[in-house]
Formats: sequence, C-alpha cells, structure tokens
Amino acid sequence: MRADNAMFFFRRYFFMIQTVLSILAAMLSVYTLLCFVYILMSWLPGAKFTRFGHIMTAICEPYMGLFKKLGFLRIGNIDFSPIVSLGILSLASAILGGIQHTGRIFVGGILGTIISSIWGIASSIGFIFTLLTFVRWIVLLINKGRTSYDSGWNQVDMMLNKISYKIAGTFTKNGISYQTSLLISWITLLVFLGVGHILITILVNLCYRMPF
Repeated sequence: MRADNAMFFFRRYFFMIQTVLSILAAMLSVYTLLCFVYILMSWLPGAKFTRFGHIMTAICEPYMGLFKKLGFLRIGNIDFSPIVSLGILSLASAILGGIQHTGRIFVGGILGTIISSIWGIASSIGFIFTLLTFVRWIVLLINKGRTSYDSGWNQVDMMLNKISYKIAGTFTKNGISYQTSLLISWITLLVFLGVGHILITILVNLCYRMPF
C-alpha cells in the first residue's frame, strides 16, 4: 500500500514538473518569436514608433538591450547582439525541452546542446562574414581592384579591412592588397566553417552518448 502511495505521489510530482517545464518552454518559444519580430521591425523605418512598436519595445528591449551593451558583439556598423540573444533563448528552450522529455537532468545532453548552440551562433556570424567577404571580393574583381566611393561599400570596407588583413596576416607577409586579403580570408573562413562543423558534430555526439 505504501509503495502504491509512493508511486502515486511520484507520478503526480513528475507530471507537475513536466507541466511546469512545458509551460516555460512554450513561453520561451513565444518570447523568441516576439524578439524575432522585433528585430525585423528594426529594418522597417518608423516601425518602432507605432503603438505596436512601443509595445514590442517594452517587451523585448529589456532583454535584448543587455546584449547591446556588450561592445565586442558590434563590429563596425554591424550588430551581432540580436543573433546572440536569440541563440541563448533557443538554447534555454532546448534544455527545458530535453529535461521535459527525458524526465531528468541529462548532463551530456545539456552540454551537447550548449556546445551546439554556441557553434550555431558562431557559425552564423562566420557565414555572414564569409558571404560579405566573397561578395566584396567579386565586386573588386569586376572593378579591377578599384574601390568605390559608395557609402554602403565604405561601411562594409571599414568592417572587413581590419579583419581580412588580420586573417591574411597569419599566412602571408605585409604588403598584400586589400583584394588579396579578402580572397585569403574567404578561403580561410570556408575551411574554418567546414572543419568546425565536422569537429562540433563529433563532439556533440560524444556528449549525447555520455552515461550521465
């Protein structure tokens, strides 16, 4: 009889925990969606000054504003804090979902999820740089190395100049052109993303196979 009562209370407690985790995971998913919409609104002139924009600002800015204060997330005129903030929300939602489905705190699974999420954020930023580097190199190739006075490209160059020369400087000596540094950086970033994906996949699989 006592065993039956203990089992009943255990199942009831377990059900309550699952319910709470399910609600928290759902709330995080909804909040992540709201933050994503808020980011899209920042691309529309005047959208934040509407009544709906003020409501979204009041909801999302207290959280997203924390990451805007981190200076290393801004490179030139590009702000990567929205990617990081969304990544952390997705990470928290995945951890809660994993605990909800397994019914226990699976250290290996949590560690694998954390590593996978961090790599997802890093690879997203790396992909943006890889794409910008390639596009800028193509434009310079078409223009035969001549730089443009267009304000948009000037902002891109301000961001890519230091990064591309820094990456290229690990393989070559000083004196290379900006166009050459872009090509070396593009190849380096492609290799980094490819090799990184393979290594992270192996590491995450090892984490998920941990017995605890």
